[in-house]
Order: sequence, then structure tokens, then C-alpha cells
Amino acid sequence: MSNNLIYHDTGEKLFQNGNSIFINYITENPEPHLHVHDFIEISYVASGSGIHILGDKQYDVNKGDLFLINYHIPHEFRSFASSDREPLKVYNCVFKPDFIDVNLIDYKDFKDVIHYLSFRSIFSLAPDSMGDLKLSEGENPAFEDIYHKMLKEFTEKEDGYAEILRVYLIEFLIKIFRSLKNSPNNKTGMITHHASLIEQSIQYLKQNYNVTVKLSDLASRSFLSPTYYCKLFKDYTGLTISEYVQRLRIEEACHLLKTTDSKIIVIAQQVGYSDIKHFNEVFKRLTGTTPSAYKKSH
Repeated sequence: MSNNLIYHDTGEKLFQNGNSIFINYITENPEPHLHVHDFIEISYVASGSGIHILGDKQYDVNKGDLFLINYHIPHEFRSFASSDREPLKVYNCVFKPDFIDVNLIDYKDFKDVIHYLSFRSIFSLAPDSMGDLKLSEGENPAFEDIYHKMLKEFTEKEDGYAEILRVYLIEFLIKIFRSLKNSPNNKTGMITHHASLIEQSIQYLKQNYNVTVKLSDLASRSFLSPTYYCKLFKDYTGLTISEYVQRLRIEEACHLLKTTDSKIIVIAQQVGYSDIKHFNEVFKRLTGTTPSAYKKSH
């Protein structure tokens, strides 16, 4: 497919006035114009019918179809060449992630944008779905209404239009995620991706159990809000983060008590407890015996 590329759009001609967003409403012609671009595109079919080539797939498209197109994914919309077919008319919203937040300036993947904005509290996308995401629910007045408002703001460019477009874009993304959340085809991906995130956190905790790990740091590593992260962790492991870390520490303490001649206070410090009394309390609660008794019995 890449051998048939017509052009590479960097966005230089689209993005003006320092704002990395562009909105249009166009009638697609039937001529080939396969291209890639250095920005994210959300396209909504407003009327007519035609085809959409996206990556290595080709879709027949009709009113109500919506596509999320990542950086560097070859694609093109085409109207059918037949004169008796209504031409394909498409709304396009193209943007770079830094339009939403300057901290996203180095981000290239749509799923990273979602993670950063903590939109997983609404919906989580499977990692391999973002290069080729299509919604087909028939006519969606909510999507079309937002496009109307965005196109008006973008065309008239009154004072503060960029800020209003930013708000509309985030509203649009939320509505898209709500639609995806209700799609049974995506729920498995959501669960799988959540599990992957928690597994990554578990590996991190296993490597850093003996130091104080802040909840905010764990959540930010997964691009999640702390409250939602805690819920996912408890759902996945059956334990709170604090309970899980305590188990890791006591497991290692048991290992050291059995395999070394180190004093109990030294072992407590090695596994992350500066307070020996607290260490003894946690150890007995989890093992049913004291550290000294455990050491003697092994």
C-alpha cells in the first residue's frame, strides 16, 4: 500500500495562527489520493457513500461512519465513480495532541492521548485497535452537531475560538468513548488492557517493594487518576496497594530469615520497615507468628 502513496501531509498548510487544529467539510472525489499525515484525524461521513482505504483494509462507507486515524496511517476517502451515486461528504477534524495540552507535544499515538487525559475512566482501548478504529452506528446527531459547531468557530475565528475548539474537541472525544464503551466488540479489549496496566504496576512494585512508592506515582505511570487506579488494582489483585506491598515485604523477610544470619532489625530495614514494632505487627498478622519464632522454626 505504501508504494501507492500520493503525498505526505505535514500539516504546515493546515495549521495556522499557532493552533494545531483544522476543521473542514468536503466532497470526496473518486480519484486516488492515498496519503499519510503527521497528525491525528477524526473523520465523520455526513452523507453519500464511497470507500475508505485505511492501512491495509478497505471499507464501504455510508452516513454515520466515523474513523479515528493515527499518525502515519495510509488512508483515503473516495466517492464512487458512478454518476448515479450520491458523492461522499465528510467532516474532518485534524489535530496534533499538543492542541489539547502542551505536555502532549511529543506524543504521536492516539491511545497515548487518551491515557494522558485519563479518559480510561470512561473507556479503555485495546493497544492494537488504535491504528484502525471505525464506528458504524448509523446517523449520529450528537457527532454531527459538534462538527457543525467546530466548523463555525474555525471558519469565523472570533476571539477565543481556539479555546472553544479545545473544549468541543474534548467533548467530542468523550462522546466517542461513550459510544465505544457501549460496543460489545470493545469490552474484551478494555479488560485486557486494564489487566496489562496492573501487571506492569505489579512488576514495578516487586522491584521497588522496599522503598516508599507513592500512589500518585503509580497512577501517573499508567496515566490514570489515583482513585480509578486503586479501583482497578483492587479488582485485579483482590488487595489494596498497601496490602499488596506488605505481602511482598513479608515474603522477602521470610526468605531472608530462612537463608541469612542477619538480625531481625536489619532484615526489617532491608524490606522497607524503619519501625521494628510495626514490622513485627505486620509480620505476625500475615504469618501467624513472630519474626523471631519464624527464624527459630526454620
